[in-house]
Amino acid sequence: MTVPAKIGGPLMLVLCATGFAEPPSPRWHAPPLQRSISIRDGHTGQDVDWEALLEALAQADAVFLGEQHTDETSHRLQWAIYEELLARRQQRVVLGLEMFERDTQDPLDAYLAGEIDERTWLAQARPWPNYATAYRPLIETARRAGVPVVAANFPRPLRMRIAREGPQVLEDLSDEERQHVPERLLPQPDAYWRRVDNAMRGHAARIQPEDRLHSTQSLWDNAMADTAARALDDHPDHSVLFINGDFHSAYGEGAVYLLRQRKPQIAITTVSLVPVANPSVADWKGLPVADFVVFVEDRARDPQDGAWSVAIPSSLDYQFHQPAERDGQSKLPLLIVLVEEGLMARDGMDMWRERLGEQAAIAVLEPLHRQQQPDRSRGGRWFWPDSFASDLQRALQACERMWAYLCRHFPVDPERVAIVGRGTGATVAAAIAVRTQRIDVRAVAWLPEQFAQLNDLPLPLPELWGEVPPPERSLVMAINEADRPWWEPEWQAYREVGVDTRPLDWDPDPWQQEPQLEQAVRDALGLPACDSPLERPRFYLVVSPEAPRERHWARRHAQWAAVQHGAAVAVVDETPEDPAAEAWPTEVHADQFAAPGRLPRCPGPFGGTTVIVLPPELSEAERQAWQDLEREDPLAAASRFHRLRVATGLPGHTLPEVLARLKSEDRRNVLIVPAVFYAEASWMRELDHSVRELRDAMTLHWRPGLGGVRPAD
Repeated sequence: MTVPAKIGGPLMLVLCATGFAEPPSPRWHAPPLQRSISIRDGHTGQDVDWEALLEALAQADAVFLGEQHTDETSHRLQWAIYEELLARRQQRVVLGLEMFERDTQDPLDAYLAGEIDERTWLAQARPWPNYATAYRPLIETARRAGVPVVAANFPRPLRMRIAREGPQVLEDLSDEERQHVPERLLPQPDAYWRRVDNAMRGHAARIQPEDRLHSTQSLWDNAMADTAARALDDHPDHSVLFINGDFHSAYGEGAVYLLRQRKPQIAITTVSLVPVANPSVADWKGLPVADFVVFVEDRARDPQDGAWSVAIPSSLDYQFHQPAERDGQSKLPLLIVLVEEGLMARDGMDMWRERLGEQAAIAVLEPLHRQQQPDRSRGGRWFWPDSFASDLQRALQACERMWAYLCRHFPVDPERVAIVGRGTGATVAAAIAVRTQRIDVRAVAWLPEQFAQLNDLPLPLPELWGEVPPPERSLVMAINEADRPWWEPEWQAYREVGVDTRPLDWDPDPWQQEPQLEQAVRDALGLPACDSPLERPRFYLVVSPEAPRERHWARRHAQWAAVQHGAAVAVVDETPEDPAAEAWPTEVHADQFAAPGRLPRCPGPFGGTTVIVLPPELSEAERQAWQDLEREDPLAAASRFHRLRVATGLPGHTLPEVLARLKSEDRRNVLIVPAVFYAEASWMRELDHSVRELRDAMTLHWRPGLGGVRPAD
């Protein structure tokens, strides 16, 4: 291991002076540790160099290193600190580990003394799954140095008995068992339990006040504090280096607080190890979490829940619209849009730009995950159930960085920011409004979906902000009445942490929903009210509730109908009962697409071919109109990189035959579009299946119809 104790030290000077250089590291080595960490004073935020950190740690009686258990760089740093403290304190350091339970101390001592081999010891030690990659270097260093290590956690077998039978178990312990438990259990302050309760929000196993002292959390903290106190008593003139999960030492609480109760005269120093993508620019806000905060590069992680992982750089795209500057000085409000599941950022931009025009800057974040929808269109997804928390954290970071970039470079008003989400996008919008540490934001969450895991996530507690004021956050939500019992306690929890939260009193009338959503957004941005549809003629579009693309296109057509015809068009799942309402026409005809810019173009840097697939039931006259349009080819007239072909379904002009001819002409980038408003998923699957032999040799894009194309004015 390369220990960063001699950064720029005498050895490096000698090597440079004599013309020698260190031998190159193998390509599989991790970067030098000194390039992978950034050390800060936990109270002032100022940079701290390596030597100053080590000097401070060497002066302490007890040092707590709070880690994220699976982070590789944290484990490398712990090892380096341990070896440095051994050197600086003449081997007088006791290593304490949360990762081993106190009833395994005897086999641990035997292994350190060389009395048993490693396999025998591990068979008795109940090691964590990542022992070999995370904690073995520490144990082996102690073994070579002949220094003590203490297993610090509460014994699992006894803890499980207490959970089953109650705390009275502690009153009837054998002499051997009594050696492995703290002499006394000390209570934690209420502030600590508030953090614990917050971390366990929504869990059925939340600890009730009367159960706190004998809970697993308390047993762990007391066991670690008692172990550290005993180590200091058993090894005079030694310090204790304790390695534990960060929660157990953060804010000077947990095991740290209980050790101070046991030994108020000793000097304790705490260190929080925080994995981040870029340690050099990382920061934190609020109360000091530790005496020192060390940001470490998030590079690789040990196994968790059966999966190994590496951290890789990634980017997330977004669409941005900046209205033309009106006077060069005034700043516009900013709307951040989170689309519903199944759509992409371009869809959200098209929708909201038409609604707000030039009244606001608009940024639409691309969903985190892309997937092909049943109708073969590209769609997005914000989160998966097993990565809900990390997905929401990524979305939050992306919104904050996007917002900050736009505030730095464009005339947007950082005090007039709204975020709107629909469906799962609304769930993410609510989470961002509650958890952002940077954005003064007014959020509108419209009919959130898949939100059950929200109350598993901890909230930003007001008391941890310290002297730094939190951003001003508000949240209005339109929910289905059946969901209100779930949301009521959640709203109250949001209010308690400083988020102005209220339900939106909305009318479920389908002709009112879209105007109500737009008005809520306009209110959040401080824009003038939108027009009311109450006096307009009523029409409707029936769409499938399982087809987000069809629903989105229908909503856009409803907007166009309002602008072009003064009609109110409701998008519904079934025919409404209103006898005065009429169905809005959605027929697609070739003459609608003769004008430039009407037909969708094949995506790709060098263009491609759009193939229009005619439905079998089309009339002969309409079929001929499409063939005439192919000869005129408005796509090729507008761009030499694009062209139009029509698959009529007649012999020689089926979709597979048209694609085969394009392939023979070396035209391999193709967009396939049925000549209907929206093609059901079953037809799209049939089309896809019919050209399966060409998928490998051609790049095929799919669009399930022409409904998203703006109709002729």
